[in-house]
Amino acid sequence: MKTLQDKIEWYTFWYWVYWLFSLVVLLGVMVLGIFFYFTDFQEVVTVSQLFLLLLLMILALYLRMTALYYHNVLLKLKQLAARPRKPRERPRPQERRQPDER
Repeated sequence: MKTLQDKIEWYTFWYWVYWLFSLVVLLGVMVLGIFFYFTDFQEVVTVSQLFLLLLLMILALYLRMTALYYHNVLLKLKQLAARPRKPRERPRPQERRQPDER
């Protein structure tokens, strides 16, 4: 089992990966949208290109939602790490019986 700090670092890494990749995909959607807007739409843009744009938008939404999920888990882990720990009470050692005692 990983320590709490390892889990925090792991989820932080994946949060930033998903968040940045979603920005890259959104940038691609914007570039394609601007390209489609400024071209002669019916002659240049095909249905498959519009479908690609829709798929990219869905991918960006999925990546952003996954990043938000990781962020939520990360916040819960940080709250767990910030919680003060209660000192554990050690169980008292039992007295050993002598072999002749019952």
